[in-house]
Amino acid sequence: MLATTAKVAARFGRNRMANLKSVLAGRPLVLPPLGSTTLDRDDVDLAWRWLEQPERWFERDPVEEFERSFARWNGSEHAYAFIGGRVALSACIEALELEAGDQVIVPGYTCVVVPNAFDYAGIEVVYCDIELETFGPDIESVETRLTSRTRAIVIQHLYGLVCRHYEALLELARRRGLKVIEDCAHCTGAEFKGRKIGSFSDLAFYSCEQSKLFTTIQGGLAVTNDPALAVGLERYRDRAPYPQRDWIRSLLHNIPLNYYQCKHSQRWWIGEIAEHRYGRFRLISTTAEEERGRRPAHYGCRMPAPVAAIGLNQLRKLDGYNRARRSGAQRWRAWCAAQGYAAPLELPESEPVYLRFPVLVEAARKTDTSWAVEQLKVAPGVWFMTHLHPAQREVRGCPRADRAVRECINFPCLP
Repeated sequence: MLATTAKVAARFGRNRMANLKSVLAGRPLVLPPLGSTTLDRDDVDLAWRWLEQPERWFERDPVEEFERSFARWNGSEHAYAFIGGRVALSACIEALELEAGDQVIVPGYTCVVVPNAFDYAGIEVVYCDIELETFGPDIESVETRLTSRTRAIVIQHLYGLVCRHYEALLELARRRGLKVIEDCAHCTGAEFKGRKIGSFSDLAFYSCEQSKLFTTIQGGLAVTNDPALAVGLERYRDRAPYPQRDWIRSLLHNIPLNYYQCKHSQRWWIGEIAEHRYGRFRLISTTAEEERGRRPAHYGCRMPAPVAAIGLNQLRKLDGYNRARRSGAQRWRAWCAAQGYAAPLELPESEPVYLRFPVLVEAARKTDTSWAVEQLKVAPGVWFMTHLHPAQREVRGCPRADRAVRECINFPCLP
C-alpha cells in the first residue's frame, strides 16, 4: 500500500513539473477533448445515485421511458435500447430476417464492429468505396457491388455530416427492392429536409458510446417506422440478457472517471486523482476480441435502468450541444479556407451536427499531428487509421477509402 502511494505521488509530481513547463512555454494545460464531451456534473450525481440503488438496476420503466423519449425526439415510431450501437445493429439484422449467404453492402471505411455484426449472423459483407466530400458510401461504387444475393445497403453518415449520395442511395434501394440500414452512430440529431437522419430508411441504429454525440459510456438504440420490423427489434431486445452487475457497476464508475479526465475545467490535475480512484473500472469500447472478429462474451445485452436514466439526462442536453458543435465547426471551415484545404460538404437542406470536423491533409500531417497542438492548440483525432477501425484489416478495391485512411484527420468542435 505504501509502495503504491509512493508511486502515485511520484507520478503526480512528475506531471506537475510537465504542467509547469507547458505554462512557461505558452502551451495550454488542457486541450479540447475528443470524447465524453457532453458529460456534466449532473450526470456524475446521477451515476452516484444509481450506484446506491443496485436493487433497481433491472427495472423496465426507466428503459422504456428512454426509448419513448428518444423515439419522440428523433421522429421515429419505435426505438429500442441496447448496451451498444453494435448490438442495436445486430437487432436490425435479425429484424430484417437476413440469412446466411445473403450479401450486404458496407462502406470500406468504417468501424470494425459494423462488419462484425454481419459476420456474427453469417451475412457476407461486400465493401464499397466512399466519396471524399462527406465520407459516405459512393453511389457508383455501390451499384458495381450489387449481385443477385444483395439484400441490404448500409448508409453511414460519418463525423456528423449527412451522406452526399443519401437520396440517390435510398432511391437505388427502392428500385432494386433492397433494405436500408442507416449507421447514425456519428450523426444523432442531424437533419435532412426538416427530418432527423434515420427516419428515411427501413431501420437505423445510433450509438451513445463515450466518443459519440451523447454518451452513456456504452449504449445504443435501433429505430424504425415499420411496425413489422419493430416486432423483430422488440423480440431481439426482450430475448437479450442484462449485463452482469459488476459490468454495470464499472460503467457507472466510468461516468465520474471520464468527466474528471475529459470535461472538468481542471482536468490537468484532478484527472489523475480520478484515475487513481476509478481507473480500475475503465471499460474499453472495442475489445481485442472484436478487433480479431470474435464475438465477446458480453455482446448482445439489453440496456439496464441506470444506463437508460443517464441516456435520458444526456438526451435533454443534446440539442444544445449539437448547436455548439455547429458553431465550433465554423472555426475549422475558416481554417480550411485559409490553408487551402477542402472543407467537408454540407448537403443542401441538411443540418449536420459535427461530431468532429474532417479534413484531408498531407499524409505526414496525419502521421504526426504535433503541428496542430503547437499551432492550433488542439489534438486532432485520426479516425480512421485503418479501413475497419481500429482493427488492422485491409479492404481492397476502395481507392478513395485508402486515401481517407492515409490523410483524414478530424478536429473537435466543442471547446
